Amino acid sequence: MKTTPVLNRRQWIGTMGAALAGVALAPGSVLRGATAVAAPKGPERAGAAEPVQLLYNENTMGPSPRALEAMSREVARVHRYPFDKTPELIAQIARKEGVSPDHIVLGAGSGEVLEAFGVCLGRSGGEVIRAVPGYTQMTGAFDRVGGRTVEVPLNDRLEHDLDAMAAKIGPETKAIYVCNPNNPTGTIVAPARLRAFAVEAAKHATVFIDEAYLECSDDFSANTMVGLVREGHNVVVTRTFSKIYGLAGQRIGYGIMPPELAKSIRKFTTGSPNLLGVVAAQASLDDTGYVEPMRRRIKAERDALCALLKEHGRRYAEPQANFVFCHTGMPIEVFQERMLREGVAVARAFAPMLDWCRINVATPEEMAVTHAALRKVLG
Repeated sequence: MKTTPVLNRRQWIGTMGAALAGVALAPGSVLRGATAVAAPKGPERAGAAEPVQLLYNENTMGPSPRALEAMSREVARVHRYPFDKTPELIAQIARKEGVSPDHIVLGAGSGEVLEAFGVCLGRSGGEVIRAVPGYTQMTGAFDRVGGRTVEVPLNDRLEHDLDAMAAKIGPETKAIYVCNPNNPTGTIVAPARLRAFAVEAAKHATVFIDEAYLECSDDFSANTMVGLVREGHNVVVTRTFSKIYGLAGQRIGYGIMPPELAKSIRKFTTGSPNLLGVVAAQASLDDTGYVEPMRRRIKAERDALCALLKEHGRRYAEPQANFVFCHTGMPIEVFQERMLREGVAVARAFAPMLDWCRINVATPEEMAVTHAALRKVLG
């Protein structure tokens, strides 16, 4: 299959602006005659008046050109529901993951699947086990409807302490949540170790493995746990199109899980992702030449950021995502303020590590601004 090269951010904005303009002026288009809107001068652009935004682990290098083309073709149909396209995307995802479509739960980002899972299981109480610091969307939903989260600190390498998590499993445990790579630390669990843990833990409760960032890692195939779902274990794996595919604004993600569990979880989702997100996701999966070059670009910027931190004697967690979690040597609020003065907005605090910061990688232009800011702030 012929593939399309990855665009840089400037090309991405220009292409999308031209594509949308073409739709707006096309004969018979519902947008015909509308006032043309210039491509936005986003705060992400180096040298802009507003700061470089490194807050949410977005992939500012942009999505596949095929995704942009697919969205531009569908803009004039946004008055339609995506009911005809959604089953096609589910079938496409199922083929990619090697499961039948009834294993797939589609959501508005993988976050909707996390929320639905938390609400579904938490309504009857019980406990969910998670690492700290870690991602809280699923466990937060679980707590809100009557469940209780059991928190387990990361180990000295800022990785999941699987032995300590296993020791917390008891009769009230409904689920064990493992974000791999972990957010905010970016660390990954050795695959053989995680597999052994998940197989055993799944005998007692559902093991939920959040792989939102795994496609940014050095070896996705060796580390994904989707094979456990195929083998019939009580395991859930979630993925998103928000990270490596660069479609955060389109809100498309999914979970792979046993069919009976999927049937229960679907009751707590909207069941209707947005049309442009669906076609963008389809096109992204079709572009088989997109992911690997993007992974290399992310790794190059990640490695350069780690080298700068090492040069300044700063400790950082071993990263396998599109961000680096580093020790700043000062309260996070002070670091945020100093970085903002230099034109870079960085992420929030992650308790209890209140002098560490998560910095996501971005375009080379944005990272040049970020490196300059770090050199000044870190001294």
